[in-house]
Amino acid sequence: MNIRERIVVFEGLEAAIRRIPDVAHWKRMFRIWHEWEQQGAGRTVVWIGSDITQGIVPVEKEERLWRDVTGWCYQQLAQLCDRVDRVWCGLAERMK
Repeated sequence: MNIRERIVVFEGLEAAIRRIPDVAHWKRMFRIWHEWEQQGAGRTVVWIGSDITQGIVPVEKEERLWRDVTGWCYQQLAQLCDRVDRVWCGLAERMK
């Protein structure tokens, strides 16, 4: 992977997961980017995703699957990350 930037930001993770609702795929992607981040000083990957796992459980099977896969992917990602922050109503909370 020939990335010249030191900081890479992925925003809209939940929308990407909707297009590819496969935990194994995302686990591979998270690991690839984690390895890239570890291979050079000053490299940072920022993952931004909206929490869609709270509230009323959707009736449609596809919507439930998306919600579940998104939650599972966020759990996998949080295990790899050195830092995890949650922003709710403009208030940041360091979770890890």
